Amino acid sequence: MHPSNRPCPLLERSAPSDRVDHAPPPWELQRCRETGFVYLANPPAQDRFREEFAWEVTHAHESQRRRTAEPALYALSGAIKTLRQRFLKRDKMAALVRSTLRGAARHQATGPIRLVDVGCAQGTLATRVAGRLPRGVANRIEPIGIEISTYLAKVAHLALRAHNGRCIHGTGIDGLADLDGGSVHVIVLSCILEHEIDPLPLLRRCRERLAADGRVVIKVPNYDCMGRHLRGPRWCGYRWPDHVNYFTPATLEAIGRAAGLRVTRMNLFDRSPLSDSLYAVFGRDEAVFGRDEAAACRSAVAATPASSQAA
Repeated sequence: MHPSNRPCPLLERSAPSDRVDHAPPPWELQRCRETGFVYLANPPAQDRFREEFAWEVTHAHESQRRRTAEPALYALSGAIKTLRQRFLKRDKMAALVRSTLRGAARHQATGPIRLVDVGCAQGTLATRVAGRLPRGVANRIEPIGIEISTYLAKVAHLALRAHNGRCIHGTGIDGLADLDGGSVHVIVLSCILEHEIDPLPLLRRCRERLAADGRVVIKVPNYDCMGRHLRGPRWCGYRWPDHVNYFTPATLEAIGRAAGLRVTRMNLFDRSPLSDSLYAVFGRDEAVFGRDEAAACRSAVAATPASSQAA
């Protein structure tokens, strides 16, 4: 067992763990023996993600590192991404959010549909989804972004104002606290849970803010993918030090259950081992409302095989 400054995020307590020798010094990657969850044991303080480790800063550094280390692979990856987005018009996250918004519109025939994008970056999600929705649904969307980066929060606020929305500058947990309980129809956590030092409290806060038929749409790096197994420490899902959690389908479902959420969608394509990304949609699990949260967490962990995240 190696020393850890951060308890297992799924257990929210210290537990025996093993070191995963993929992180460069001074970062320390650990695998919890009880749950198989892989996480950064010594992440920077959350406030350092406002500017020093803000997404736009680490993204630029990581892009330059990959361009230098593997120029041919970097160029190929960029070309495939451009082909998929520009020519094939493939944007799975936007499509998933649109489908979820249509479902929200069916459940709520009139009134605004509140869409909250946690970690909204430049605030472009509302534009990406609204353009291909029926006008009657698109006009009802009330977009709210939450962004910890000081610079991106300002950019997002201007972008969202054009859609009668706004951006809250802060962490996901604090930003959601500004909203009324049960008032949100769709919460988007796209490439955010892997950055969140307290993912279980964030998901609990999502559950509290969801309307009865609300949904949480999630995208995270897929730690169970073939790319990670084949490329080891060179896997594109590793980002130091801003990726602090690494999810498989099993542990993503487990942390959702521990937060009082249930999977409503995670099909074979959403969790494909051929993809570096993992997708899921969660709804409120009414069965755990009013139950002791520690009991819910124990139940979720008990159902999670510790071998689900082989190092």
